[in-house]
Amino acid sequence: MKKLALLLLALAIVIPAFADDAKVLPAGVLRTTISAAYNMFDEAYDADGDAEDFDGGKVSVFNMGGALEYGATDQITIALQWAPGYNIYSSIEDDPMGGTNDKANINGPLDLFIGAKAQIMGPNGFVQNEMMRLAAAAGILVPLKNTDWEEEFDNYSAGDDYNMGSGSNEVLGIGFRLFYDYLVNQNFYINLYNETIFFPEAETSNQYTAYSQAMTAQPIEDVKVAYGYKSTFEVEPSYTHPVNTTLDVTGSLPITYIITPDMEIEGDAVDDTASSFLKMTPYVSAFFKSGLPFELKAGYSIPLMGKSTEKASTLIFQFKSYLKF
Repeated sequence: MKKLALLLLALAIVIPAFADDAKVLPAGVLRTTISAAYNMFDEAYDADGDAEDFDGGKVSVFNMGGALEYGATDQITIALQWAPGYNIYSSIEDDPMGGTNDKANINGPLDLFIGAKAQIMGPNGFVQNEMMRLAAAAGILVPLKNTDWEEEFDNYSAGDDYNMGSGSNEVLGIGFRLFYDYLVNQNFYINLYNETIFFPEAETSNQYTAYSQAMTAQPIEDVKVAYGYKSTFEVEPSYTHPVNTTLDVTGSLPITYIITPDMEIEGDAVDDTASSFLKMTPYVSAFFKSGLPFELKAGYSIPLMGKSTEKASTLIFQFKSYLKF
């Protein structure tokens, strides 16, 4: 059951979301992003940070997502971001619960972020500065999935295909993002980023409580669940090489650290459910500026250390297009 909790509680942190820098879009510009991520692991970090074989064997997840962002003014961008978006395909080699049903999946939608970002300081900020950019964003994380856990456990017990969740907490989140860029020169900058999402206590059932109740022959019922928060910290050096007047090539290396506290059920903390994950993700992108501008970006996320989460690697692709209204 402990390994099952690792999988279910931490899935949302292994598929990258949009971190971004402290830039905002010019007024009237629409940016459309399509993303694809292939996530894989066969090991998990325990509560002491040691990597060991995952009880479910090899796990792979293919996720598609996207975003629509629009420059309302030269200082403010509004956004709908669904990344990670939808787990289209997943494969779990063995039964994570230690039984004989190897038909588990973690397909389904994750959460949609709705918010706005303002450049406080920078070349186009409310405060003019040519060496630094500072931006802040606020928004809500809207759950798009409402799993019937009783039905899924019945499917598991019958040996049928069953869903173990998508990685969403399935409760509303409220949070903020902070972005800071230090511009070393016109081609090189260092970005610092933080996102913190708070999850208010909710009367609900989730993966952990539903399967815990079912495995101990209790009826699956809603209880008060508090996830606390999820915080992401990132530092990213980024260098852009202008190949010519119509093409820029950029390389970056974000180092990302993600933490969550112990979840609480009926006011009591559940031991070993706090998680942490440190990874680095080398990226390369090409920005084509002629005609209808677009960007192609690819990266590979490499796990460095963690606690109570999967030791997951992720291959990431993004396509971004820009349209001026």
